[in-house]
Amino acid sequence: MLLFLGGNFYIYTQIAVINKDIDDDVGKNRTCDECICSQFNFCRLALAGRMIDPYSFSIIRIVSAAVVLALLLGSVEKLKPQRENWKGGLCLTGYILAFSVAYMQLDAGLGALLLFGTVQISMALYAVYKGEKVTWFRGIGLSVAFFGILLLFLPATHAPSLFYAAMMILAGLSWAAYSLIGMSTDQPIVMTYNNFIWAIPICLLLSLAQMPNLYMHWNGLVLAIISGAFTSGLAYVLWYDLLKHLDRMTASTLQLSVPCLALLAGVIFLNETLSLRMLFATIMVLSGIGLLIFSGHKIAKND
Repeated sequence: MLLFLGGNFYIYTQIAVINKDIDDDVGKNRTCDECICSQFNFCRLALAGRMIDPYSFSIIRIVSAAVVLALLLGSVEKLKPQRENWKGGLCLTGYILAFSVAYMQLDAGLGALLLFGTVQISMALYAVYKGEKVTWFRGIGLSVAFFGILLLFLPATHAPSLFYAAMMILAGLSWAAYSLIGMSTDQPIVMTYNNFIWAIPICLLLSLAQMPNLYMHWNGLVLAIISGAFTSGLAYVLWYDLLKHLDRMTASTLQLSVPCLALLAGVIFLNETLSLRMLFATIMVLSGIGLLIFSGHKIAKND
């Protein structure tokens, strides 16, 4: 565990260096992806290792994020919860809680495939519903990135429990809705703070029935706090800040880089094996994302 935490500490030092020079959306996206990648690793370690139950992990994660964001806001006026943000809080709770429950049983590969596949498909369909242009290049970019994810995870997976698979799909739908809600905000830190504040009572209510089954070890507590304070609260502010510069189609596909980064972090810090399939799939995903961003810029110029 110390080696794992040390590796993730290295990631955060790199993020701090990167942030000094971030002036564009690419830098923000890279930073956000690195945070969320570390979040996946913390969750996998705590939940798969049975260091803490998913309900306690979710509540501590949400509260930790809210505390850090409150400290960043500093203004008493801004700390008052805004009634209109309850939908964001509900979606955030659905994502965090369903994600945590699902990772108790699903392996990392299948979990990432279900989560990000659901996010991409649902956000892309919503973009089409809202009338966003789908050119040949955008269609190819979407397809290449999605098939890269399939290549990355599907061959190594086995038939999952229907309940836990449904939980991860629910997490994907919740994250897609959470992202769509944040696309119009001009105050990402205020909205993110309010989402976490609303998520606290919602998560507590949903966890009441599980009170007899709650458990926690000190290392699980530490991982939940780190996951909430740094890789959730701060990363989600960055994500909301980035979303206002993206269309729905591009936002849906950018997130497919996260599982690739998570696997590469496992190779670097957890001594996992880098296979040719993993390398080829990562190139496919990143190429698809690049094609989608390029075609998006062309559409913006033509408009």
